[in-house]
Amino acid sequence: MTENSRRPQQIYSVVMWLISIVFAGCLIGLGSLVIRDLPTITDQRSIDSFIDREAKAELDAELATVDAAINDAVIAVEDHQTRVEVAETELASATDALNAWFDNRTVTEAFDQNPEVAARTLNLEVVRDRLANVQIEQAALERDVSQLRRERVDVQQRLGRLRLEAQPAYDAYFTGVETRVFLYRLMLTLPLLLISGYLVVKHRKGNYWPLYRGFMIFSAFAFFVELVPYLPSYGGYVRYGVGVIIAIAVGHFTILGMKAYLQRQKAAEKRSEPERRKAIPNELALKKLSSGVCPGCDRSVSVSMSSGSDFCPHCGLRIKADCGGCGEHKLVFYQYCKTCGHDCTHDHDEAMPPEHNHAHDDGPERSGGLQPSPA
Repeated sequence: MTENSRRPQQIYSVVMWLISIVFAGCLIGLGSLVIRDLPTITDQRSIDSFIDREAKAELDAELATVDAAINDAVIAVEDHQTRVEVAETELASATDALNAWFDNRTVTEAFDQNPEVAARTLNLEVVRDRLANVQIEQAALERDVSQLRRERVDVQQRLGRLRLEAQPAYDAYFTGVETRVFLYRLMLTLPLLLISGYLVVKHRKGNYWPLYRGFMIFSAFAFFVELVPYLPSYGGYVRYGVGVIIAIAVGHFTILGMKAYLQRQKAAEKRSEPERRKAIPNELALKKLSSGVCPGCDRSVSVSMSSGSDFCPHCGLRIKADCGGCGEHKLVFYQYCKTCGHDCTHDHDEAMPPEHNHAHDDGPERSGGLQPSPA
């Protein structure tokens, strides 16, 4: 879109881009609904389905038994802990009572012959023995819990070994699932890419190009978002291999395109300057000149009206000239003079003098037949 485009054309271009984006968005939404359901086509299995079922059932039963035993043992430990606390409280109370009795009584007879002292001391020993027995039982129960937990770890390790043995089969299954999902997505995405390539080659200049462009945006989204992330890995070989193939293909066609472009430019530069200038659309020429590029050879050129040459120093294309009506110096690709409105279409159709036609001509064949014939 250049400055000399009609306002309706500018609005039309913007509206068509919006239509392309909206059309692409609707196609993306519709395609996502279809592709979203593709992974459900294959059954999803866990690694447990590849383990020896009988061995796993035995280990699961053994693990459940050990867990139940651990639970019972922990409850018993907690109960005995309460008994230990009660026995410790009784011992503390008996000790305090004996000390208080000693403090409040005057002993007049020998300590070892006092019946009250002997009775209280014996009671204290009984309480102390009861506490020791409960503590011994508590320690035994705790040892049982530790043993059961070691047994549980052993069962879990055996289950882990079963899973390790099943891992290769599960990996093969998962790789197959990845491959099938990728192929399903490829079956939907590849036709979109082929159709997009056909539209670019055959209908790029068609009236319905905005819709085709929206379809291309949709196919590009399907390729990069819905297909590429699902490329099977296989240790990275597929991903990098596909990357290498794409890089080679893009490089190949880029090189071919550049060679074809250079050949077209070389052929065009053999024609006379007026012929080359007439073959360039005005809008395209003005767009390139506004970027400081020669529309004939795509090299940098100065388009300042106050300075610079009237011709491209690289290919000899006329860039500026005087208006045939008022003499105003202007760009030759303006159809009408900006000062007087004169139609400048045919002002510069005459052949260029030999010295201005091609500064770098190597012979008569590159001058378009305009070199004077030898006498």
